[in-house]
Amino acid sequence: MIPSYYECGSCRERFEFGFREAYYSLGSGSVEGSLLDVDLLCAPVRPGWCKDCSGVCLVEDIAPLRTFEAAYGAVRQGRSVEYPVATECYEPDTASELVAMYLRWRMSRKHAARALCCGGPNYIFMDDAQPLIKHAECDFGFIEPMVWFSSYCGAGPGVISPANLRLYTSEGELAGLLTWHRREEGRWDVAPAHYPDPASDN
Repeated sequence: MIPSYYECGSCRERFEFGFREAYYSLGSGSVEGSLLDVDLLCAPVRPGWCKDCSGVCLVEDIAPLRTFEAAYGAVRQGRSVEYPVATECYEPDTASELVAMYLRWRMSRKHAARALCCGGPNYIFMDDAQPLIKHAECDFGFIEPMVWFSSYCGAGPGVISPANLRLYTSEGELAGLLTWHRREEGRWDVAPAHYPDPASDN
């Protein structure tokens, strides 16, 4: 589970996620303009600390291929899995089809996992057994996960306001933002977005 935010245990400074969801575009065409729902795959992610951006972020969670193969075998036998996607609430055929999509994605993936804030490889996972990160601005503090539960009952993202969900290529390159969801048409409007040019960070 992705924590709500992270906080210094001493000075209580908060470290917020810039975004909490990420999607892959699996279609063969351009993502400019719009994208069908069926061409989207929710990216498996874990909380991380980007050393380049000096903050918490989502990091791609890319397990070995055999993990995906085992998950596919399990759902084909009618068992539920938690990774690469939780299938407990899906019908067996739907679960099998969904995990098969993840398996195809994993088989074609070439690039190593990225920190999805900037696309870089310079990160550490925050949910490991011992990810104690010293708060550099505080003498005694360590950065710790915090979870806050709330309920929401209303329209889904992209219905009453732009969702601005991050959209990536299957290799983890930022490709755009999912803005308005046209539910009756089964598609999203896509606005252009790209990682910042490293040369412009001077």
